[in-house]
Amino acid sequence: MSDARNAIFAKIRKAEAGRTACDPAEAKARLETPPPQPVPAIAQPSPDTLTKAFIAKAMELGCTTAGCPSLDAVPGTVKAYLTEQEQSADVTVPDSCELSSLDWAGSGVTASRDLSREALDGRTGITRALAGVAETGAVAVAASDTFPVSLGLLPDRHIIVLTTDELVGGYEDVWRQARAARDNQGMARSLIFVGGPSRTADIEATLVMGAHGPRAVHIILVSA
Repeated sequence: MSDARNAIFAKIRKAEAGRTACDPAEAKARLETPPPQPVPAIAQPSPDTLTKAFIAKAMELGCTTAGCPSLDAVPGTVKAYLTEQEQSADVTVPDSCELSSLDWAGSGVTASRDLSREALDGRTGITRALAGVAETGAVAVAASDTFPVSLGLLPDRHIIVLTTDELVGGYEDVWRQARAARDNQGMARSLIFVGGPSRTADIEATLVMGAHGPRAVHIILVSA
């Protein structure tokens, strides 16, 4: 084992011979303006088909979707979804999120700001997304004071609000959008890709929903 390890290190040293240390300024510039990478055709839908492509992929992941004309209409759209699912109209919205100022009570929805584990268990959590990826149907959510990670993991149902102008073709576009959202002041602490409801088939090859997170993910697409 030692000889094999030494042989590997020797090859690495040989390959590195003559190379100079990376210039910090060059590295910083590359990180701030990454060079273009190959992008699959599926991640390059036309603007006319972007929304349709995203919805189709999101549904393949087991998500449900609904259109919404404006942010002000989100509470009513949430109420309609919960009624259809025969669920109580009790939701959790972060206090610092732009959705918290909406008229939830006017639509018959009780919006809580309590983010404790006990309060989130079995409830419906509502978050704002950073981007929706047409390539796979996944939704990117940046962890912040408007999106505590627990809000996407502990509730029984996760409702994600996304505007149509936040849809992107592929994952490469998400990173650019993430940097722009923070005015290029660095990345968020973590970036989470929601790829449908939680599920597992570890036990007797039987599919179980909600094993490690929400058993249902509903995406509300707001017209930009």
